Amino acid sequence: MLHSADIAVCSQEQQDQLLQFVRLGQLFELMDWVEAGSPTLCPDYEKPRVKPSAIHEAVRRGNHSMFRFLWEKCWQRAWELDGLLSSVLDHGGNAACEIARFLIHEGFSLERLRASAVFRTHDDGLIRLALERGLSVRSPNGFACALALTGYSKHLIRLYRELREDYPDLVTEGLLALRDAVEDRKIRAAALLTWAGVDALKRIPSEPYEEESIKASEEEPDLISALDGVRLDEKTRDLLKALKVEVTEDVWFKFLDQAGWLDINFFADVYHWVPKPEEMLSTNPERAAKVATSLVRHLEGWDWIPGSASKQWRRLEVCEYLTWLGTPMLVAESDSDVRQFRRSLSKVSDSKAAVRILWLIHEKGDEAQRSRLREVIRTPAMQVLVRQHDRFLLGDLGLGPKALAKVKPGKRDRPWRLETYKPPTPCQKPPKVREEPRPPAGPTYYVSPEPAPARKGYWNRYSHFHRNG
Repeated sequence: MLHSADIAVCSQEQQDQLLQFVRLGQLFELMDWVEAGSPTLCPDYEKPRVKPSAIHEAVRRGNHSMFRFLWEKCWQRAWELDGLLSSVLDHGGNAACEIARFLIHEGFSLERLRASAVFRTHDDGLIRLALERGLSVRSPNGFACALALTGYSKHLIRLYRELREDYPDLVTEGLLALRDAVEDRKIRAAALLTWAGVDALKRIPSEPYEEESIKASEEEPDLISALDGVRLDEKTRDLLKALKVEVTEDVWFKFLDQAGWLDINFFADVYHWVPKPEEMLSTNPERAAKVATSLVRHLEGWDWIPGSASKQWRRLEVCEYLTWLGTPMLVAESDSDVRQFRRSLSKVSDSKAAVRILWLIHEKGDEAQRSRLREVIRTPAMQVLVRQHDRFLLGDLGLGPKALAKVKPGKRDRPWRLETYKPPTPCQKPPKVREEPRPPAGPTYYVSPEPAPARKGYWNRYSHFHRNG
């Protein structure tokens, strides 16, 4: 590289001739030009890069020999070298890797070089050389970006597996790449990254390279893992298998709670992810109560959302089933929780099912839940609602008219009794859908079209030319 301010500058005609040599690949003519002492420094335009530079033109043509000669024997201005290495990887064609290696060996600065551009070349020699010279692999244009742009290339994932112990930032980039793959629901990419050693359970700040995010993570543990980004849909189970995440107690309750408020149609499927779900609920009453509370809070639907009524009906069934199992349904820490519970049940379309849930809470719950149940039904509106379907429940709780408390209902007077009560089956295991085998491929027949009748005076595809008679 030659650069000086006290050197002869090309005229417009000489600059055009120099560009012509580069465009036509006339290296020997360019050598004769330089040996004759002709100027090679381009004019200092008022607007830089108003015309292409000779060295940039050599990069675009992918002419390695021409580029090296211009670099070693010709003069360049500062703006010609600004961002030259990035331009080489973006427009260098087949010779991009050779030119980039040459520049790095010459000591060209890698400060403005994007790691994603280097990794996208899939050239092991260039990648290792750039990393040894201090290339930053951090996002937003780092290794994770290169993986996304190359469709999570197996070549780059293999390199990650070989180099992650030598470059700690690559470990963070792998976690970011896995988080992006999970967010985009790319099961194959998630499986490859997990195979390469990326831990789906490791938590990092949402923005690991920002100082504010790092400080917040030290003061308040606000960390995110790839598992935290898994959403509940048809691909969730396959995605968990790709991430090699076992359905532990924590994972099961996480997605069971998510199914309750996100999409109740997946509740039965998630419910049977573990062998004994009823035993899991009974041994973890606090977590089971959290799931039940979330279900009740989301009972109130939105009429303008399609399918809202059917989802509300399904949530009511699940709430009733969990209450029958003995799950603490009415666990309130404040008066606002009690008001929320009262409002959710009073707004449902099936009031009979709502009263049946209240009756089950009275029958299956402990004394603490019964006392909260009295607080829920103490308002006149709720008492009217309960009286429509089970007026004796008010007497059991000591509410309503005093005369009602003195009445002893018979077995036939009660609308529900535990001896004959049959709980709903919203959590019944869905049957496995068997894929029918495809029928064997039969022989393919190509029916040739029937030839059209020949017309005199016209060419016909299936006959010769006929003249007019």
